[in-house]
Amino acid sequence: MFSLIREETDMYGSPRARIIIGLWLQSLTLLFFSGCQQQPSAVALYVDAMTLREAGQNVMAIEKLNTALKADEDFTLAHSSLCEIYLEMNDYTRSAAACRMAVELNPWSFEDHLNLGWSFLSMQRPELAARAFSKACELKPDHLTANVNAAMSYYEIRDYRRALFYGQRIQQIAPDTEGVEDFISDVQWAAGQKSPSGVARGRRLR
Repeated sequence: MFSLIREETDMYGSPRARIIIGLWLQSLTLLFFSGCQQQPSAVALYVDAMTLREAGQNVMAIEKLNTALKADEDFTLAHSSLCEIYLEMNDYTRSAAACRMAVELNPWSFEDHLNLGWSFLSMQRPELAARAFSKACELKPDHLTANVNAAMSYYEIRDYRRALFYGQRIQQIAPDTEGVEDFISDVQWAAGQKSPSGVARGRRLR
């Protein structure tokens, strides 16, 4: 059977590029859906928070982001950043809460769904992790990390049909992935689709 994978994702390139692109997208959304009265304050606080984060000052960055959300509670990038920071700090309850807000505001964010899944998995909530990882897979069907974690999460909750689906997808995406054939055989055996004879169990995919 294979190992759960945690992958650090940076969809926008370097931290500085992410800030610039993110602020541009967020600014367009704010201008379209709301007035401009709160935007400068929230954006300025967000930029300060990212500067603090780059400097390793996560606690101070969290304070800035929370203040930004008081100015604009729908500031999606602030929720996303809180999710990532709390994950780095191993505060999975708060990371899950922030990720939930982020995906509610932006259900098309692959990274937020992936981080939400990891938060739930770290909280030993595989049933919730499976849903989040499967949503990430919907957004990026060929993403290996998302599929591996979805497969393992569904296996943990004994949903062998979905575990097999993602296991077979892993085989299509990266057929040389170590342990994928053993995982598929193990799932088929658990689902009663295959004899246990010859099945190598307990091996992990890397």
